[in-house]
Amino acid sequence: MGAKAGRKSGWRGEIDRIRAVAPDRRLAFIWDYYKLWIIGITALLAFSVWFAVHFASTKGENWFFACFANTRAEIGDGSEFWQSYADYAGYDLNEKNLVFVDECFVDPDKLITGSQYYKLLIAYLDSGTLDVLVMEPERLRKIGEGGRLMDLENEKMAAVAERYADRLIWCEPKEEEEYGKERVPVGIDLSGSLLTGTYGAYEEGAALGVNALAPHSEEVE
Repeated sequence: MGAKAGRKSGWRGEIDRIRAVAPDRRLAFIWDYYKLWIIGITALLAFSVWFAVHFASTKGENWFFACFANTRAEIGDGSEFWQSYADYAGYDLNEKNLVFVDECFVDPDKLITGSQYYKLLIAYLDSGTLDVLVMEPERLRKIGEGGRLMDLENEKMAAVAERYADRLIWCEPKEEEEYGKERVPVGIDLSGSLLTGTYGAYEEGAALGVNALAPHSEEVE
């Protein structure tokens, strides 16, 4: 009760403080003294709307969900790349969604607190929505160190790991208990693929990692 009363008293004090200022100066006063709060709340609301739109746009059951991070190439939903993949996989897009996100820019070494892209990526990973993440090899390795990518040696990915054994990208987890071992394969080098060649999406190389909570891991290969 005491803490609640203290908060009420604090708000009343702020309101009284604003009322004490001449009417023609109140807007300027509010901006000068509360602009950080105003900017913060506005940014939070904007992110909430943006976040909701992204999730609403992917609502429903998916065939497959991939995030292509850190590229300016047009390889997202509706692109030629997206359509060619749907045709190759034989997906009926009237039945389920094929989701390719290509607007996500994340550098694990230079994360900015509150980064919308990073929050979106983590939400996709931790909610079990995303199947695969494609980005530069070293950046993918960093994501893997945090335990969010699947160990490609587990039974779900064993066939994939064997087929691409010479292309595996390994990481050393920040916490050993994340994977239960000191060194883990968390990605596949995509050098020479359509992404690095024909579509020029990753001039510095690309790698694919599987979400530890991937809902459609059987589609990855």
